[in-house]
Amino acid sequence: MSRGLLRIVLPALAFGLGTYAFGWWAVPIVAFVWGVMSGGSPRGAVRAGAAAALAWIVLLVAQGLVRPAVFPFGRTLAGAMQMPGWALWAAEIVFPLVLAWSSALLGSAFRRRLPPRDRAPVAQ
Repeated sequence: MSRGLLRIVLPALAFGLGTYAFGWWAVPIVAFVWGVMSGGSPRGAVRAGAAAALAWIVLLVAQGLVRPAVFPFGRTLAGAMQMPGWALWAAEIVFPLVLAWSSALLGSAFRRRLPPRDRAPVAQ
């Protein structure tokens, strides 16, 4: 498996398992940790957003396969909100994308503010 693909699949797995176990609160936590681990690169935030969106797409499709009534309910809910049916599903994908992107960006900014590991603090 290529390295670029692993950079999406592994965090997507973490986002999916975290969301399944702890709900949407896991998304910013996993993304922040991913941002810190990505070495302070803003690219890590984009990858985290893409991985979170991918994870939620898989979770939504899996939920629809297990409980087929989810899709008609989504159309009904979207109709009650006076919006097209696809807009509700799009919002459910954009939400984790933006949440993960912003949290990973904060994590990478936090990482850049940390002192480098190769320098020992000077004792006075």
